[in-house]
Amino acid sequence: MHVSELTGYPGIGEKIAAKLVEHFGSEEQALEVLNKRDVASLAEVPGISEKYAVSIIHQIIAHQDGVSIDDFLQTPEAMNVYERVIGLIRSYSHTQYSRSRISTYIPFPSAKAEKIKATQVLLKDYVTLASRLSREAALDLSLKKIRYLKRPVNAQKSRDRAVFVDNKKDYEKILSLQIDRYMEVNQVSNPGELVDLARGYAQVLVVGSKLTGADYPEELSLEFADNPGDLWWLVPEITIGYFAVNKEPIEAAIELIRLIRSKSDFPLCQYADDAKLSELSTELANISPDGELALGVDQELDRLKDILKRFNEVLQATLKKANADLSERMEKNTVTLKGSQLLNMFGSNTESLKSMLEKEVAKNYAEVVAEAKESMKNELQLKPFEMQHVDLIFKDEIVYPIEINYRGTESFRNAINRQLIKRSLDMKRASAKRLAKYETVCKDMIRDVLEFDTYYAIGLFSADYALKMPKMTKKAGITITGGRNIFLGAQKAEPVSYAVGTKTPETKGERIVLLSGVNSGGKTTMLDMLAQIIVLSHMGFPVPADSAEIGLTDQLLYFSKSKGTLTAGAFETTIKDFARVISDSNKVVLVDELESITEPGASAKIIAGILETLHDNDGSIAVFVSHLAEQILENTQCAVRVDGIEAKGLDQNLNLIVDRTPRYNYLAKSTPELIVERLTRTSDGGQKEFYSRLLQKFKGKK
Repeated sequence: MHVSELTGYPGIGEKIAAKLVEHFGSEEQALEVLNKRDVASLAEVPGISEKYAVSIIHQIIAHQDGVSIDDFLQTPEAMNVYERVIGLIRSYSHTQYSRSRISTYIPFPSAKAEKIKATQVLLKDYVTLASRLSREAALDLSLKKIRYLKRPVNAQKSRDRAVFVDNKKDYEKILSLQIDRYMEVNQVSNPGELVDLARGYAQVLVVGSKLTGADYPEELSLEFADNPGDLWWLVPEITIGYFAVNKEPIEAAIELIRLIRSKSDFPLCQYADDAKLSELSTELANISPDGELALGVDQELDRLKDILKRFNEVLQATLKKANADLSERMEKNTVTLKGSQLLNMFGSNTESLKSMLEKEVAKNYAEVVAEAKESMKNELQLKPFEMQHVDLIFKDEIVYPIEINYRGTESFRNAINRQLIKRSLDMKRASAKRLAKYETVCKDMIRDVLEFDTYYAIGLFSADYALKMPKMTKKAGITITGGRNIFLGAQKAEPVSYAVGTKTPETKGERIVLLSGVNSGGKTTMLDMLAQIIVLSHMGFPVPADSAEIGLTDQLLYFSKSKGTLTAGAFETTIKDFARVISDSNKVVLVDELESITEPGASAKIIAGILETLHDNDGSIAVFVSHLAEQILENTQCAVRVDGIEAKGLDQNLNLIVDRTPRYNYLAKSTPELIVERLTRTSDGGQKEFYSRLLQKFKGKK
């Protein structure tokens, strides 16, 4: 059941609700995060740890589905098994989202069988895919780069561009879009005001129709639009910046989808076909991580950028060479004077001589300057119309060393910069327009890939531990073939087969079992395995067995081995814990050596009473590990099966040889005799004689 306000969910008061709204921007967005059970996003809220976030989501699951995790996992030991299993699965995740999301899966009782079945169906294809792709390192690498898409935090404000608006309505709309984070936004009322303000910018966007048609100076770069239009047109940097800051996860998602499609027919992100992925990939390659167009996207853009970057360097080098050339020319230059010209030097007519010398120098000066201009043209790849600005850089009057006109250099830079801004704006608009149509696709793609990682992690876990999907039945019982305890590792667990509550060639469907056997023979390991299989199967996950048939149940009660004889108070508390077995709910009860709570005679009577209570409930199955099987049978009046895990002897290294699969209807011997035998065979002297005497007692000899 979904709610319409945050405080409608348990665990969320006014204070937490306020934090969520502040962090996510609105109550609707916060509710979406909660309803998606997105622990990772919830844990990013200041003051909410991942553990607390998981707790909140579990409470929401309980509210929506009508069951809580505590309803099924009835004891601390049962919860511990669940948490260890979840921890193992989380280790296969590649993203924080997946790690957190896996923690939201809980075991469901029989009343929610449809949820268990739905998860089984969902995981089937992921398990198959993971088995096929578990060794694909490229897939793992791509998944590790996936994260939620985010908006750029620090916008770089342009000093060269501005937006002028001729009416209040559009002005307020543009401000609401936060355009002023990227460039100046001003409201103007007449052409004169527009001209005065526009002189400070290389490119001006004018929104509105009131100021069009006026006579504006040619040097102003004005662009008119009737209304604010699309965001990609007004400020393409917003769209490009969004894709730039998210370039890595989007490109990783594309690579992942392509890899999966090349290796399988798994239906991931089908709304993004190969053509769309190709176009999106190309557009992403055209932008750099800093939100600019990448080099090589447009030759003209690169040329203009290169001019501004290298202008000073080229100008200084050209000036230096021009002065050297002029000096060399004048050094080599000779002037021949006629006799009359020489005589005139001693007369009053010196102007003609000065004119003749100026012409000679002017010719060399003009040639050197022309060569300098041509050199700059070639070096900077200048176009003919740009050369008019270069002409202004070199002064007309003859001076040595040659001087440059700094107003001319500034005019040149401004002219190139205006071209660059105009060209860049046009290119960015084109790119932003193409990218804008993929914004929703990318959000969906990232969301689906994060979800993919959640289920793929479960699939990898399943592949690593060779898990199989169990068959779920309505009748209480467990039948396992080739079962393994995953806490022992993927390769170390020795497979066992076992059945409780179901009929086999060797059993009659007994629901209540005493498990006897050797110390260190694997009885506790067997209980852990049964608990793992119960938990995983009721989550809808595959289980560690070659095959398994599991009866749907409502509760798992797992009681671990008590550490020594309990005090009177602790004993009373323990007995109260076992009072939970009297409920009518279907349950699986696993108990490890309860006899240590008090003296053996009393323990046997207590265990017998618990077993009788469980036997009265047709929906209950129980496995009790005990060394008091014979005494318990003497005190119980219901049908109880005794199975045993027995050591067969000692191997050549004097280690116990144990058959980990229990023998049905068999009271197994304990290990003391074998341990004493090992001590006898590994000692000498008086110790050997002592151990040998003890061994004879086991064999019935005096």
